[in-house]
Amino acid sequence: MEDTDLSQGWLPLLDHLDRQVSSGRLSPDTATLSDLMSIYQVPGVSIAVGHVSGQVWTAGYGVAAGGTSTPVTAGTAFAACSISKHVAAFGALRLVQDGVLDLDTDVGEYLTSWHLLDLEGRQPGVTVRQLLAHTAGLSDTWYRGYAADNAPSLLQVLEGSGPTTTPPVRSTLLPGSRFRYSGSHYSVLQQLMVDATGAPFDDLMQTLVLEPMAMTDSSFDQGFPHRRPDLVARGHHGGGTGVPGGWRAQPETAAAGMWSTPTDLLRLDLEIARAASANSKLLDRDLATEMWTPQIPGGTYGLGTEVVERVGRRRFGHTGLNVGYTCFSYVWPDSGFAVAAMTNSEDGWELLVSIRAAADRRYATTITAAPLGDVTGRYLLHDDYPIDIAVTNGQLTFSAPAQQPVALLAGPDGHYQHPGLDLEVWFPQANDQPRTLELRQEGVTQIATPATRQPD
Repeated sequence: MEDTDLSQGWLPLLDHLDRQVSSGRLSPDTATLSDLMSIYQVPGVSIAVGHVSGQVWTAGYGVAAGGTSTPVTAGTAFAACSISKHVAAFGALRLVQDGVLDLDTDVGEYLTSWHLLDLEGRQPGVTVRQLLAHTAGLSDTWYRGYAADNAPSLLQVLEGSGPTTTPPVRSTLLPGSRFRYSGSHYSVLQQLMVDATGAPFDDLMQTLVLEPMAMTDSSFDQGFPHRRPDLVARGHHGGGTGVPGGWRAQPETAAAGMWSTPTDLLRLDLEIARAASANSKLLDRDLATEMWTPQIPGGTYGLGTEVVERVGRRRFGHTGLNVGYTCFSYVWPDSGFAVAAMTNSEDGWELLVSIRAAADRRYATTITAAPLGDVTGRYLLHDDYPIDIAVTNGQLTFSAPAQQPVALLAGPDGHYQHPGLDLEVWFPQANDQPRTLELRQEGVTQIATPATRQPD
């Protein structure tokens, strides 16, 4: 295990964070975490790094609220934003494991307090799996929260009634046909879990997830921050302006309403990693593997989990953005390390991606370059966009439609750079599957699959 002293490994990293992270390699444009906090006017940041062995390092930077001297500590709770979905999914899968829910059963079998309809008032065929994977095609919604004294109930959110500021939750796309990220999927999941068990959602999550994993600084109860105001980070808009009241209430708790710390979030991701290796008492291996298996071919989302699945670059977890807060929690399963970071600012994402990039460089395993002859052939980016890879004078050449062939520049870890474009390519292979060609341009990765015939 590397990083025998996590603080010695991470303190230098936080003094040299890369501000140009799209390439995945350290650039000369670096800044300290404190500098980035000042540039983006982020009052507070909390970070935790851990390993499946149980080793954990934590650090707090800045203050819990702008204009105060209350420091951020390991016990300071932040809004976990959409990481709430990740935790809620773990709870739902524990109900699947107990036989209370079935992943592929229609949600209508469980919902009794409210019924999911399409725009014409008909009941669509939607499964629990599709809710977890954001493939049910429900209303495109982002939840901005409410003042504590004007928050609707979850049923009002689903119905679009009372003080609710979002439209009614409806089926608007063909279920199962595509991925569309939306908090509405987890609002339906929340009501479904309540109806199926008869328990309030925050109590249910306490029993299924938080207590068994000793996540003592976490809660889905919207009264949680009011009971410990000195241990809660206040949210801030861009530019450092405080959120009125300190934070917003989120009746859509499964989608965006959890309060937590980076240390607690690590416990979840490391437990999923253990479960995927059949070393968890809470979740079996098959269900844990489902969590970080893309549910749409070529997709990047499993069951409540964001997935980066490239050979030697695997990580899973979740990111989050609420009014006043940003955060991420990821585990690199091949190395057994996890990193979580939370800020009390909507502008915190710029420094969070730099922290995540540092973790990628430190904990992602190395790709072994494939023999040149193993990667040659035709790949299809789209049906009408073939890419041909050949070997000329001992170098890989890259040919795209209407473009001149070019010799690629070999880089580390089996990656190749186009000499004239912001284009990086590599050739991953998962298990016994054929190699694919992955292209990254401006930080966006696309996958080209092998053609059925070789180029003429």
